[in-house]
Amino acid sequence: MNAMDFMSRCKAAKVSRWACLYFVAAFPAAAVLPSWVGWENGPVEILQDIVLLIGAIYCMMLFRRASGRYRHGLWLAASTYFLILLGRELSWGRVFLPNGMTDHGPEFVSMHALPYYKVVYGVIAVAILLTVLSFALYMPWRRIFEEISVPVIALVLIAAAAIVAMLGDKGLLLGDTFDETLEEEMELLVYLLNIYLAHWYYCGLECADGAHSLKMNERSNFRIR
Repeated sequence: MNAMDFMSRCKAAKVSRWACLYFVAAFPAAAVLPSWVGWENGPVEILQDIVLLIGAIYCMMLFRRASGRYRHGLWLAASTYFLILLGRELSWGRVFLPNGMTDHGPEFVSMHALPYYKVVYGVIAVAILLTVLSFALYMPWRRIFEEISVPVIALVLIAAAAIVAMLGDKGLLLGDTFDETLEEEMELLVYLLNIYLAHWYYCGLECADGAHSLKMNERSNFRIR
């Protein structure tokens, strides 16, 4: 596949345009929103948890719809991926164990203060390893790179939002509550676009699978004649 073939498959759907608007609007929004919006267990983070849970459930639905076709275990791995992200956002259960409140939001007990933290780390490591291996095993790489349109704007936005979120987490932008709120906004955008990518590639694989089946039927009919 040459560069021209790749560029011809780059597409920009309406969802990507709305995501661009979100990305731009997140900066002035972070400057004017009250600080508690971006706190741990704040409104934006709770919305992130809801989005990730929806993503996990949606991928389970895709797993059932695609049963028996083109390595449908891919969607089970995708569902686990969303659940791992959800666990991370919930600090692996620590968000349910607050031990104080500061000017920057609630504080939670340290992971190492939990008697079962080694078990939690072990389960996390196994879950991540199995998810990565499942993606490597079930991902139909050839179809993705050769047959399905590339949601280039969505991919660029995910990378840009992840970088901004990382900078906000380190306090390298304007500092204080702006960085904290912007970080949470960008993480929400990344999670929303991850669901969008799951939907995009499911539809693309459906079309590719249908086209492949049609081609095989045409060949069979030609041989019979």
